[in-house]
Amino acid sequence: MESVPSIFRESLAAALARLKIPTLPVQLAGMEAHFAAIIDANRTMNLTRITDPVEAAIKHYADSLALLLWTDAVGVSEATLLDIGTGAGFPALPLAVMRPDWSITAIDGTRKKVDFVARIASEIGLGNLQVEHGHSDHWRSNKKFGVVTTRAVAPLEQCIQWAQPHLAAGGRLAAYTTAEMDRDELVNADKVASRLRMKTESQYDYELELAGERIRRALRVFVAAG
Repeated sequence: MESVPSIFRESLAAALARLKIPTLPVQLAGMEAHFAAIIDANRTMNLTRITDPVEAAIKHYADSLALLLWTDAVGVSEATLLDIGTGAGFPALPLAVMRPDWSITAIDGTRKKVDFVARIASEIGLGNLQVEHGHSDHWRSNKKFGVVTTRAVAPLEQCIQWAQPHLAAGGRLAAYTTAEMDRDELVNADKVASRLRMKTESQYDYELELAGERIRRALRVFVAAG
C-alpha cells in the first residue's frame, strides 16, 4: 500500500503535468512538506477540511498554481504578489515554491494560521515569502503590488474592495472562483470595480480533474487604473 506522501506527490505531479506546469523534484518536495505539516497541525487547528491526499493535491495545490497558466498566457511578469486571506497558505506557499523569483506577501486575520504558514515557509527555505498577521479590512503596507490574489475568502465585490488599496497602477486582482457565478454577484462586482477605478480585464478559465470528473474553475481579473 502506498503511503500518504507518495500518493500526494504522484497526484500532484500528474495534475500539474495535465496543466502543463513543469516542476522540479525539489518543488514537489516542498509542497509535500507543506501538506504533511497541514495534516499534522489539522489535529489541533482548523486549517482545512480537505485532508485526502489526492483531493488536496488537486483542489488546493494544482488550483493554486493555475495562476501560473494565466501569467504565462497574458504575459504578466510582475514579481510582487499579495495573497489576501491565505489561510493554510493557499495560493501563496505553492506559488512561492514554484516562483522563487517572485516576492510574495501573504496575510491572514488568524494569528495561528499566520504562525503556521510562516513556520513552514522558514522550514522549506522560502525566503521569498513573507507572512503577516492582519485583517483584510485594516492591514496596510507601504508597498504596492503587481498582483493581488484572493481564494475562497469572500464575495467578489468584497475581494475587489480589499485588493484595490494595495494594487500598483496597472496592477491586477486575480480572484479564484468557480467558472459559473451568479449574475448578480458579477454585476455588483463590476459596479464596485468601476467605483474604485478598476475594470474587468478578463476571465481565465481552466479545468481540474478529480476521480474522472472535471472541475471548472476561473480567475476573474480586474485591473487598477494606470
